[in-house]
Amino acid sequence: MANELVEPLRVRVLGAVTAWRGEVELDLGSGRQRAVFAALALRVNRVITREELVSAVWGENPPNGVSGSLYTYVSRLRRVLEPDRSRWSGGQTLISEGSGYSLRLEPGQLDVLEFDRLREMANERWNRLDLPAAQAALDAALALWRGEALAGVNGPAAELHRERLTELRVAAYERRAEIMLNSGDISAAVTELYRLASAHPVRESLRELLMTGLHRAGRDAEALAVYQETRQVLNDRLGIEPGAALRRVHSEILARPAPDRQTPILAKLTRPDVFVGRVAELAALRGRLADVLHGSGATVWVEGESGIGKSALLAAGLADAAERGGQLLWAAGDEVGRRFPLRLFMSALGVDQRSPDPRRAELADLVHGEPAARPAWQPDDPVLAAVDQLVGLVEQLCSDGPVIVVLDDLQWADDASLLAWHRLARTTRQLPLLLVGACRPLPRRAELDQLRSVVSLWSGDLLRLGPLAESGAAELAGRLIGATPGPALLGLMDSAAGNPLFVREIVQALVRDNAVVVAGQVADVDELDDTELSSAHSALASVVTRRTGHLATTTRDGLRWAALLGVEFDLGDLATVLGRPASELVPAVEEATAAGVLRPAGQRFAFRHPLVRRALYEAMPPAVRVALHRQAAETLDAAGAPVSRVAEQLLGVPVDGWVTEWLVANTNAVARRFPSLAADLLARALDSGGLRDEARETLTVRLARLSFWLGRSPEAEIRAVLGMTSDPDRVAEMRLLLAYLSYRAGDNARATEGLEQVIGDPDVPEQWRARHQALHCMVSRSGLDDPATAVGAGRAALAEARAARNPFGIAMASQFLWQTASMLRRHQEALDHINAAIAAVAGRPEWGDVLLSLVDNKVFTLQNLDRLADAGQALAEAEHLVTRLSLPSGPHIAAAVHWFWLGRWDDALVELDAVVRDGREITFYGLRQHGVLQLLHGVIGLIAAQRDDSVLLERHLKLGVDPRPTPETRESHDFLIVAHAVALEQRGRPAEALAALKPFLDVDYSPMMLRHQWLPRVVRLALDQGDRTLAELAMSVCATEAERETHPARAAAALQWCRGLLEADAGALLTVAKHFAATGRKVEQAAAAEDAAAVLAAGGQLDEARTSLHDALIIYTELGATWNARTAEARLGLRPPAAAPGLLSRMERKVAELVAVGWSNADIAAKLTLSRSMVQTHLTRILTKLEVDSRLAVTVHLLD
Repeated sequence: MANELVEPLRVRVLGAVTAWRGEVELDLGSGRQRAVFAALALRVNRVITREELVSAVWGENPPNGVSGSLYTYVSRLRRVLEPDRSRWSGGQTLISEGSGYSLRLEPGQLDVLEFDRLREMANERWNRLDLPAAQAALDAALALWRGEALAGVNGPAAELHRERLTELRVAAYERRAEIMLNSGDISAAVTELYRLASAHPVRESLRELLMTGLHRAGRDAEALAVYQETRQVLNDRLGIEPGAALRRVHSEILARPAPDRQTPILAKLTRPDVFVGRVAELAALRGRLADVLHGSGATVWVEGESGIGKSALLAAGLADAAERGGQLLWAAGDEVGRRFPLRLFMSALGVDQRSPDPRRAELADLVHGEPAARPAWQPDDPVLAAVDQLVGLVEQLCSDGPVIVVLDDLQWADDASLLAWHRLARTTRQLPLLLVGACRPLPRRAELDQLRSVVSLWSGDLLRLGPLAESGAAELAGRLIGATPGPALLGLMDSAAGNPLFVREIVQALVRDNAVVVAGQVADVDELDDTELSSAHSALASVVTRRTGHLATTTRDGLRWAALLGVEFDLGDLATVLGRPASELVPAVEEATAAGVLRPAGQRFAFRHPLVRRALYEAMPPAVRVALHRQAAETLDAAGAPVSRVAEQLLGVPVDGWVTEWLVANTNAVARRFPSLAADLLARALDSGGLRDEARETLTVRLARLSFWLGRSPEAEIRAVLGMTSDPDRVAEMRLLLAYLSYRAGDNARATEGLEQVIGDPDVPEQWRARHQALHCMVSRSGLDDPATAVGAGRAALAEARAARNPFGIAMASQFLWQTASMLRRHQEALDHINAAIAAVAGRPEWGDVLLSLVDNKVFTLQNLDRLADAGQALAEAEHLVTRLSLPSGPHIAAAVHWFWLGRWDDALVELDAVVRDGREITFYGLRQHGVLQLLHGVIGLIAAQRDDSVLLERHLKLGVDPRPTPETRESHDFLIVAHAVALEQRGRPAEALAALKPFLDVDYSPMMLRHQWLPRVVRLALDQGDRTLAELAMSVCATEAERETHPARAAAALQWCRGLLEADAGALLTVAKHFAATGRKVEQAAAAEDAAAVLAAGGQLDEARTSLHDALIIYTELGATWNARTAEARLGLRPPAAAPGLLSRMERKVAELVAVGWSNADIAAKLTLSRSMVQTHLTRILTKLEVDSRLAVTVHLLD
């Protein structure tokens, strides 16, 4: 639609040339057309003449007719870049100007411009000696690259630009390595420089930096070997000697001794600036440090994926070891070091040929030099002899005092260093030696498995670090920023999947691009645009994709295919597209899982970090992706895979004959579960040419239905069907949709005209005539302002229908009287009217959907009479009706609201999920009131809010926006209003939350809305804000509602609740809570009990307050309402009364028993089929009841 928000264009040339809108890649066409686009992108926002374009793409000898080809390519690109642009519009993206063209992009939309900006920022920070900021800018710049620049694009200009950009990229890597050296990150710099020097062997500046880094690391022998290698390469390839700069570094190394490493205490070992979580692991490490300082040695093994916080844990736990009298020796392995025996251990102990300590110098000679003689008792192998002496050196150091040896990144350790570690592990029982090793689970090495076993054998500590919990990741982000993260920022943190390094990368990228806004004490990214999001994603993708380089080739190939299948995938599907047995893929999946790239997801697997999948996917050239998607779709279909899996693959391929046949056969099945996916597929198919008439008609009808259900305005598709079909059912259906679109747009006259034409048409099938008549009644009732006046008209219509013995007319008139009675809060009278309406059409299958709508109305009335059991029975009857008459949809939304108030929130969510599953006809064919989707999003949003699921809450608040609200549609807005208010409360903005609830005080906002059920919330918030006048106004509105009830029910209870709050009458509030308990309204029972507890506590009745709070918390726990439970306890500042284990609920008892035997929250959730948040809620309640503060204390308590 023209008025829909269009996501900004993103263009990439640092890799394959691609263009994107949001997550959708645009089809840039053939190689030559893509080359035209690349030429325009490389001179963005400047005019390129047609002659210059021809020269850039075709060279000096273009073919005949090249001007026409250029015009065709530009026209196609315009259609792709601006699909809504009319043929008469000049467009805004690819424009004609003078004798040429210009591609117009905003800052941040083209990766090469962003690359240049970040390089300039890095240079500016370098000149100001701000090395961390300079490195961060270069990290972000290099993260933009996804392979060779302009990959797959040919032409003279492309070759020149590719060469230029490649040089800039290498220069950026070189500058970053120089910064790392000057920042003291020597090990990482050396690793990076080895890689760069191997890729660019004749670039002397890289070799110069590498030699400098090796010298600073005390690895002079390696530095001198690099010089000799460089000299040989330059002679062989270029016939020259090393330049002056390289010769100078060589001479300085020979002339100047390496830094003194006699006392190899890590100079920069300080506690991390921010460290969260890992309480148990940190306690274990600190305990071992205390033991060794008192003379007792031990081994500690720390394991976890890259970036999970192993080094940070070691630094936090051992930072004060030297201050407390220990000798701290520390080194980290790297990939290059594996080539040099004992390099890691020698680095840790400061063993060097130039060491002034004779013992260290002699050890170095055993490996690097030629000792004059070797005692007969030493092994012939000099390395084994060095291991013996190294162990002896550590024993000598232990005689001087406690020694702590830390070897980080053991996965890169050389074999001799691992042997030495094994030998020393056996001595920890006799020496004051704390031997610590840290490694990633990959690459897998048998030697590391043996060392891990040794740790367990010798009673050491095996610390496996998993992802941070959501709360830990949130705390880390908050401490890095200096404010509490808001919902949108927390949503981005989810991408980090609990990895602290990734959290840091995202935060640094957002802060660097000024995307974080701090309001009060809350930091968020409310205005995060696509460019800033891409910056954060690029930073994260740069980190997480580095890990895949160490995986086996077969594993990397499998991951690329898995990326085609989506963030989650089935192992069977992966085996199908690869054409291999699933059993052969198990090792690859296990390796990828151990590396933290994949994770189990129920019966499936998923990319642990969605951006890893995105990076792998985008690394493939577009043409390759298209071909593989097409192949995967047909292969999966032939294997009988679920239609949704095939449909996901078809989104990325052109529509051909096979695809068309598949769509005709399967889109209905896709639409039942994934309506948006089906609509996108249908739109792509209809935009393509070559569809036969029958297929085009069928697919257009389906697209019209789906678009209507999705809240779009498919008028073009409807009229297209009317112009091609002769099927009377399809004609009637499309005319019905047209009339409803007019009604939805507020054009009742046009809707009425269309409906009356169909009603008077004798050729219309009877079932469709009834549906048109029903809509006609709805339109005629719209805008009902004075229900009391309208009663007379309704009774007259009913009398006329009865006189004519017109059952449909009786039903519609009775439903009209039901509506007026409901608006007047005469619920018993409304029940009589709706029962009469149901009786009038019962037994007429052609009016089945009308009957279902009437039963829906009856449920509404029974709920207002507090006859919830009868409402449940009516819902059961409605479900039976759906089954018996094979109706397209059930009373899902009415059921969801019913289950919400009863406290069966999971059942409510199941019902709402069913709306999506079979709901393409729910909005009209079931004759629901317009605005029903707002009710759907409101119920889900309010449940999410109270369960503290900010991501789900924000999603449904956005989806629930009603662009054209009317008094009729507003009756379904109440849940959304409350969900929005809760979201504001959670952000620390209670005044705005109160303002959001003010529509409940305006009777004209929607006469039908059940405002009384929310007015106690308004009173509570108003009193909390000190606005007693507003609280009294809310009670006055509630009193008016209660007075109108002919049979006191919900409004009367709400009035008593409001009065209890205003008068601080705890007795009245407890009576309200008991009323709700008797009627089964758990949600309101808990809230009233909480309010009673607050009043009791304010009056000094603390024991009674604790009891009432306990009642509320029990219900909140059952609901999974973690936010309610947390705020209730914070509001009162009380703990509920303690309980013995026997008083735990049955579920709490199960959770406590599993905690006692050491199960994690994730394992408990899987065992008991609960969500992790639900397990955490139960655990919080258990700790509170038992008055303990740890899982261990739960174990002790249960044992006692």
